[in-house]
Amino acid sequence: MNLVFLLSRTATFVAILVFCSLTSSAQTVQIFNVTDYGATGNGVTDDGPAFQSALDAVAEAGGGTLFVPAGLYLIRTPVIKDFSALNGGTVIIQGVPSATEPAPPFAGGHELAESLDLVSEILPATGPTQSAFTITNLDTLTVEHLAFTGNESVITDAFVTLNMSDIKHATIFHSEFYGISTFGLLPGLGGGNIIRAVRSDLTIRQLMVLGSTANSGAYAPIIENIDWKGFSISNSIFIDFGVRSFFGKMGLGAPLSWINFAAVAPRTPESSRREVSIRDTFFDEGGWVGITSYGHLWGTPVDPPDLIYISGIKINVSNLGTAGHQFFDVRNVLIENSLYGWSHNTGAAIDLYRTSNAILDRLTCIAEADRIRTDDRTERLTMINSVYGGLDSQALTTTEMVTAPEDDPVQYVKAQFVSILGRQPEPAALFYWADLLIRCGNNTECVNQERAELTEYLESNPQSDFSVTATVVDENGDPISGATVTISGSQSVSGLTDAQGRVKFVNLATTGTYTVRANKPHHVFTSVGETFVRAIRDVNVQFSATLNHYTIRGQVDKPTGGGIAGITVQLVQQLHGAITTTTDANGNYVFADLPGGGTFTVLPLSKGLVFTPASTRIENLSEDRTANFLGRPLPELLTLDNTDVAIVVDSVRFVVQPLSLFDDLDFSDDGLARVTIFARNLERFNSPSQVRVTAEDPNHLVYPLSVEFVGDIPGQSWLKQINVKLLPALGQGRCVKLRIHVEDLESLPARLCFVGPRPEP
Repeated sequence: MNLVFLLSRTATFVAILVFCSLTSSAQTVQIFNVTDYGATGNGVTDDGPAFQSALDAVAEAGGGTLFVPAGLYLIRTPVIKDFSALNGGTVIIQGVPSATEPAPPFAGGHELAESLDLVSEILPATGPTQSAFTITNLDTLTVEHLAFTGNESVITDAFVTLNMSDIKHATIFHSEFYGISTFGLLPGLGGGNIIRAVRSDLTIRQLMVLGSTANSGAYAPIIENIDWKGFSISNSIFIDFGVRSFFGKMGLGAPLSWINFAAVAPRTPESSRREVSIRDTFFDEGGWVGITSYGHLWGTPVDPPDLIYISGIKINVSNLGTAGHQFFDVRNVLIENSLYGWSHNTGAAIDLYRTSNAILDRLTCIAEADRIRTDDRTERLTMINSVYGGLDSQALTTTEMVTAPEDDPVQYVKAQFVSILGRQPEPAALFYWADLLIRCGNNTECVNQERAELTEYLESNPQSDFSVTATVVDENGDPISGATVTISGSQSVSGLTDAQGRVKFVNLATTGTYTVRANKPHHVFTSVGETFVRAIRDVNVQFSATLNHYTIRGQVDKPTGGGIAGITVQLVQQLHGAITTTTDANGNYVFADLPGGGTFTVLPLSKGLVFTPASTRIENLSEDRTANFLGRPLPELLTLDNTDVAIVVDSVRFVVQPLSLFDDLDFSDDGLARVTIFARNLERFNSPSQVRVTAEDPNHLVYPLSVEFVGDIPGQSWLKQINVKLLPALGQGRCVKLRIHVEDLESLPARLCFVGPRPEP
């Protein structure tokens, strides 16, 4: 026992020396010790504020490593850090490493339950509504060599223990989560988790999850991926108990699953692939289901993950009548060299719903976990060299293959990669080539052809992924921004060209067929697209386009019919100013050669005319358009030359202004004077009921004047005589502004003045 203890301590000491030498050699990375910011590590004092201060310092420095020495760090105050101010950046949260690694997935139960002997231990204690650590907006985040341990006596240690959002590359390495439970439930956030990654690409290696649980009633898994970009896990263990001071908290209830994949993040040119890789990992029966992909929660199908790849796992399938895996809406599934067993009450080892293509190779499905199930919306299922008791497949195409080991399509592809390139194939390449061989069926010629193409591909020393840079230019070679470039085929994603007319798609699997197309409204492209099959290097493609042009034309007419010549019509283009033209003898105008997609306003202009409509707005010009206008002249009061003085005469004596408000000759019963005013542009108006006259006094009070007569001046049909009755309120000795109103038209004002007050008799 002493020798074992000594060897263990020696291994830990060596690991620490290696860790210290590595960190000291990284001169460009700043290291921050959490104890320098007040952390005690005594398991009693709340060290949350110290971690917060330390991460603040890391952010202030532009990134770095936060070192957590040996100790027990109680986190009662939530630690929340948004690193968006770094505009990227790299942060490492690092404990003291140990030499202990997780046991292999096929080891015995006691070995699987052994801890990693980590001495930097964090005790989450933020309760059911708050997460212990929330870290957001980083280019790279690594959490390593840390143990997270729950409190045996509480139901919820934290809502989420490690909550990560918007991390481009998140990694959890050689860490342990022991006896942590979360039964919190928050509106909009669902049930709590031990680890949650939102809008992130998460990689996990050498992880131990022992005796930890979540709330299956809230659809809460241990590890939750929401709007995820990518996920991989390897050499890890999920088991429902541990061998430390308490066995764990599975007695409180089971999680939904050990790992769940919710909806994927929207695809972008910088992040288009949505793949899952699960390798060499042990899963105990503790979850309601072992691994789930519930991107939809049983609702409308969503954008499916491209591929779930599973290799070298062992899973004790749940006894709760469910399944080892339950995947909804996954495009492709490849599972190989894995064992499903132990269960005494389960529905299936694997459940697949709405899957495009599933390849299951060299699986051992035993005990009660010996069935494979697919629904009738699954397109293809292929079983190769596998052991299972029942195949409940409603897929459109179901194939069962038994081959010699060297002819197994999946294993053949792996062997060729190792033989020629000296490495294992990436999951996308393995699925692609295996699927081509499977589709050959018993056609030997087809198999040999695909094998030859695989050899040719591998001997070209291909990159594992490649990029496509698309450039869109116009007929003059100038860049076109805002064009949509779409990639379809093995991957589907689109993006918009920038100011240089470019968009770049990265991380595309070289094993695939891709068609690249460009489009922009109102443009005609010289090429419909380009297709690349198994592009082994980065490629560039250029598209040329010509902008369509259109015409806006119309006519300006009189109310009585016929066009109005000489009217200025202005075309205003958004952001590009105005163009000035004039109607011809028939009132026609035209604006030709206008760029498609533009927004234009057509505006007739003429003093003395009112147009209906006043203007016409044309958005997103996509065809020849017509915009007509009706021009109506404003009524006009006759005035003395070059003045605003109205030509007005007393209706009885025919004297001109200034006039009296009163009838000096007593011709009227009411004693008020009548005046005659003269106006033009009233050809269609011949009745007093059609014409209104108003007078505005110096105090801006407006008085309606009674119109008693409207008629043409003999021999002058263009000129109207209007007789109106004056009002005493207009005031002797003052001037007023006369206006004529017909329909919705109003004349410009003209001045009428009155003599001083009437002398007393």
